[in-house]
Amino acid sequence: AKDQKELKALLRWRRLRDEVQNSEEELQILRPNKEKTGELSESGESVVKHGLNPEKNFMQVHYLKGYFLLRFLANRIGETSYFAFLKKFVQAFHGQLILSQDFLNMLLEDIPEQKRCGLSVEEIYHIWLDTAGIPKPLLEESSAWTENRLTSQVKDEVRKWIRLNQRNKKCSKRKRTQDEVRLEKLLPDQLVLLLESLLEEKTLQPRTLLCLEKTYCLREQDAEVQHRWCELIVKHKYSAAYRDVEQFLQDHQAMGVYLYGELMVNKDATQQQLARKSFAKIQEQMDIPTAKVVREMLF
Repeated sequence: AKDQKELKALLRWRRLRDEVQNSEEELQILRPNKEKTGELSESGESVVKHGLNPEKNFMQVHYLKGYFLLRFLANRIGETSYFAFLKKFVQAFHGQLILSQDFLNMLLEDIPEQKRCGLSVEEIYHIWLDTAGIPKPLLEESSAWTENRLTSQVKDEVRKWIRLNQRNKKCSKRKRTQDEVRLEKLLPDQLVLLLESLLEEKTLQPRTLLCLEKTYCLREQDAEVQHRWCELIVKHKYSAAYRDVEQFLQDHQAMGVYLYGELMVNKDATQQQLARKSFAKIQEQMDIPTAKVVREMLF
């Protein structure tokens, strides 16, 4: 269970790192209004900064930093005490609109020993909520996640696939199968990490991609795995599996927004045609903001 939790944390860490590198600092702050958070205007409305920014709709940085903050608090306090507090908090604020300060103030009042250990609402605001970039405690913890059993197993499998791909490249005219390499069964989260790692390779041969799909039945996996599989298809222009990309765009419209961008950025006529054809089929089913963003990518 510990290894699985660390693997999930590693996947989210990689995603957060990528988003921080490719987004504006102002959009990485969870509490952009700081001390004015929750204040009402003269009209009685509460303003959400950047709430109308279409770019923010497709960013995960807020969810990811929020996940890691809650994980940090659970580890700091201990899971038993943390979940007992969550139960009290839900009972106290059920049905109410709450702010981060409501949660944090009650947490430190309920578990006062954390105050004596130096944990404060102000410190949490500064490190986690009011600052762009990767929080320092997360930088310090993340290195350990790359060394657990499940992650190490994925690293071994990645090396096998790279060797297989090299042989496929050298002997493209000779029939080869994955039977030459003993490949291990992987959990869905391990598959995500495997495919993300293979995305870092400059070139994967069509035969390698075919073996990859057959070995793990990628079309039958969950949306996260399928998304990485589609990214590999697009990157390597693996036309034999373009139908998988089209199906993904139809079945997972929100996640598919990223794929539309990848299909267009390659400036490949066939991929661009696939993107426009897919959008034409489903645009009436999409919510208006998502359809607008995709339309701007395509036309």
